Amino acid sequence: MFKGKVALVTGGASGIGKATVLKFVEQGAAVAILDMMTDAGRQLAEMIKANKGHASFYKCDMRSEDEIKFTIGQVVTDLGRLDYAYNNAGVGGEFAKVENYPTDDWDTVMAINLKGVFLCMKYQIPHILKQGKGAIVNCASLLSTVAYENDSAYVASKFGVLGLTKNAALEYASSGLRINAVSPGFTNTPMVNKGDKEKLKRIAAKHPIGRLADPEEIAEAVVWLCSDKASFAIGMNLMMDGGYTIQ
Repeated sequence: MFKGKVALVTGGASGIGKATVLKFVEQGAAVAILDMMTDAGRQLAEMIKANKGHASFYKCDMRSEDEIKFTIGQVVTDLGRLDYAYNNAGVGGEFAKVENYPTDDWDTVMAINLKGVFLCMKYQIPHILKQGKGAIVNCASLLSTVAYENDSAYVASKFGVLGLTKNAALEYASSGLRINAVSPGFTNTPMVNKGDKEKLKRIAAKHPIGRLADPEEIAEAVVWLCSDKASFAIGMNLMMDGGYTIQ
């Protein structure tokens, strides 16, 4: 489906990002893996190459505009083009009421989860436009549409991602570049699964489907949004939340 195309995935060394990298590779794309986890990122790229796939790892800090600009440029230099991007990198932040929320942590969450997505799109878009056709998917969250107590920074950042996605989608709708968002429910990733089985059961029970998502399920949605099968999807927020927000 993506033979001869190049995809970029931020936060691609683990969780949903890793699953999406593997799905893009499975569909024939060459993939740039951007992450701060150097060992995991390099190991993933090497594993893909050992299995005759095409992947390269780039260490990149989503808090640094200079690093984002340079790295995206390097990806295009190395791989020759850019067709698709999944802006997935994100952090959870602290749990506290607004009056007690640490300002430094708020700034970090917003810098990575929201400003990082803006900066990635800022430097991805010109390269994708050169191809005349392409797609960007931003990782929002079920918490881009509903609140979650004591999680103000994360919720605010994901509401922001959704607004940013819709605005960018409108700006480029007629250019051949489709921009959409995917909103996962709680997913079995390192950020969610920290070993507290009882807590995971409580979180799973909040979803009508009765379980957490698997990273591969979200990856399928991302790849679909990038594919020609989603050719009429513009500014969409694809809810992959196991029914959480229909209650």
